[in-house]
This record gives sequence, C-alpha cells and structure tokens, in this order.
Amino acid sequence: MSRRLALLWAPLLLCWAGPTAFAQSQASSVAVPSRAALARLGLERQWVTVAPVGGSERVLRISRGQDYLFVQTNQGFIHAYDVETGRPVWSAQVGEHSSNAMPISQNSYAVFASSANVLTALDRHTGRTIWRHGLGSSPTSGTTADDDHVVVGMGTGMLRCFDLREEEGDRPVKIRSTPKLSWNLATGGAVRTRPLFGDRIVCFGSDDGRTYVSLKNEPTNLYRVSTGGPIGAELASHGTRSLLIPSADFNLYSVDVLTAKIQWVFPSGAPISQGPIVAQDSIFVINDRGDLSVLDPTSGEAKWTTATDHGKFLGVSPTKVYLLSPDNDLVVVARDSGKVLLDPAATFRRAGLDLREFTLSFPERFDDRLFLATQSGVILGLREVGATTPQPLQPPSDKPFGYVPPEGITEIHNPFEAAPADTDPDAEPDDMTQRPF
Repeated sequence: MSRRLALLWAPLLLCWAGPTAFAQSQASSVAVPSRAALARLGLERQWVTVAPVGGSERVLRISRGQDYLFVQTNQGFIHAYDVETGRPVWSAQVGEHSSNAMPISQNSYAVFASSANVLTALDRHTGRTIWRHGLGSSPTSGTTADDDHVVVGMGTGMLRCFDLREEEGDRPVKIRSTPKLSWNLATGGAVRTRPLFGDRIVCFGSDDGRTYVSLKNEPTNLYRVSTGGPIGAELASHGTRSLLIPSADFNLYSVDVLTAKIQWVFPSGAPISQGPIVAQDSIFVINDRGDLSVLDPTSGEAKWTTATDHGKFLGVSPTKVYLLSPDNDLVVVARDSGKVLLDPAATFRRAGLDLREFTLSFPERFDDRLFLATQSGVILGLREVGATTPQPLQPPSDKPFGYVPPEGITEIHNPFEAAPADTDPDAEPDDMTQRPF
C-alpha cells in the first residue's frame, strides 16, 4: 500500500518540481517531447503526468469520458485524471491481473468499467465502488452509459443493458445499489462495436455484419441494417438523425435513424475498422489502408481524399487533422484541402518529435485535444499553440441524436410507433435495410 501512496504523489511532485522531478521518476527513460519540437509543429503541452505504475505493471489502455481521462493497467487499476489539467482525481482497483482492457464510460454520477467478466460502477467523484456485477463471460466492447442505463457488448453476441436507477412511489429516483438487468438482445456475432446512445435508442454493431437499433427502455429491436462485413470499432452520428456505420465491406453507411432509410453509401476502397470522427459539418473517415476522406454529411460525397499509409486517427482541430503512422509518428493534414502538411519524416526526423514510445492513444471525439501514453505510465496531453480553451467538435446545445420532435415524423413511418400489422419481422431486408419491427 505504501508503494501505491508514494506513486500517487509522483504526478504532484512532477508538477511541483518540473523536469528535474520527472527525470528522476520511474519513467525517466521515456523521452517526453520537448517544447521546441512541439512548437515546430504548432503544438504545445497541455499537461504531462505519470500514472502510478511500477514493477511489472503496465498501462493497457487510455480512454476518455466527458471530463475525465482514464488510465487502465494490467493489474486491474484505474486512474482518473482531469482531462484539462491532468490533475489526478482518484485511483481504484476493479479487478485482478488482466491482459485486456475495454474503454470506460461515465455519466453524471458514476464511472463504468469492466475487468475480465466483472462490470464495476465507481463513484464519479471519489472512485468508491458502488457495485460489482458478474457478466458470466468477458465483454468485447467498451461500456456506454447515461444516467439511467449502462450497456456492454459480449463475445456471445449479446448486448446487455442494466437499469441504474429506481423509482419508489412518490419518493425521488435513487441510484440502485446493485444493477438490474433490463434486457439482453442477441446478434449473430461478437459485439465488438462500442454501443451508441440516442435520445431513446441504442445502436450497436456486430461481427455478423449488421447494425441494430433498439429501444433503451425495453428489449424492442426496431430494425437492423445489413452490410457485407463486421462493423467497425465505433459508430458515429451527425445531427439528430444520421447514424454512421463503418463496415469491413469497404463502405461507410449513413442511415436515417428514425426511418431506417439508407441516405447514402460512401465506398472507401478498403475495410473500415476505425469509427468516423464528426466535427461540425464534416465527417472524417479513414480505411484500413490509410486513405483519409472528408465527406459532405448530406450527400456522402468526398470533398477530398488523402493517402496516409495505414494512418490512425488521433484528433481534429479547427484547421488540421492529426494522425499516427504505423511507427507512431505524427501526421498532420490540412482540414480544408486534405494536403499533407507534415508527413512522418517531417515530424520525426526534421522536427525531432519522437512519439514512438507513446503507443497508447484513442481518436478524440469530444474536442480538439490530443492524448497519448506509454505503457510505463507517462501520459501526455497536447493542444495547438495558444488553444487554451478546448473547441468542442459538436455544439453542446445541439439536440441529442435520435431526438423526435414534439410534432413527430410526418409522411413517413415512425419507428417509435407500433409496426403495421402486415409487417413481416422475418422478411429479408430491402436495399440492405430491414423495416422497423
């Protein structure tokens, strides 16, 4: 326990003593990018800190909630940091030794994480365990949560939904001390796609090549969209109605989530494993070959396409797109034209930015911040020079995805109403989309 307490002080000592303390830390062998190298690329450190790992312990994954950055280790520990300042908020242990970690989610009062076959809810402010629940088998997707539900995908092909709050007559709604299984929905393959919540719906993909749209409050499958291959790691949405589905069949699909109609299909030329990033009125999609395209959300037509040689998303700013090469070198692309401003040779050799030990990252979908980490626990937050205020990729005031206006949907069938009596739920989908049922 004393080692843990000592390590928890490491980030604070780092912030207090600066580079000297960092050089003497357990992660001193990691070369943190210099301010000069970052400045050559128009970047600066938002913050840098060290997670409390030691001995054989290693960081497996970093992921983000709305205001926390989460660090997960192979010893079952989770460390939460303020996403803007890097300040350590709390640490908790949710499991034993594990070689895998799934992305974490949070709502207004709790954080939800899985370790092996156990789902754990932690108090958002303190990290105290609220409950632990056995899932029976290990999940294959990250969790997704709102204040009423948490869902997780399973390798058995099930999506499991738990109720988080309960009502007792006229008493105020309270948080459950143990989760209540609300429903299971089955698919024909492992659910590896992180579920996406809408206003009253949940969308999730499966290795069976289908994306399912279901109600959150009950086990009602509204419809499914069939593609020619497994669905990518993340779904995305644009506006209140466009559901974006990446597929291994080389295509990105845009579906009107309220009518089940395919709006457009973008052929990318290779499988799409990474989920698209939506920033304002632009949709950024990259295929497994590294071809990066920005799409018009109305037509699905590419405004430009640029080859990045197997690049993976890191983030998007108002003027640039940031990616990582297979060697973990930074690639910078102009957002308006698709021109490669800085290729791996320019960032690594000429600018001197060495990120090769920072092998852990994720596509940033909230704002223009960039986050990376090493397995030894060094965590780095970057921003563009002078960008002291984060720029959200979507306006916070927007209506939620899946929002149904008070007047309802006119002239087209509303999937939130009962299906017509002559609808055959077992009928084969037309144009790759099955009608709501």
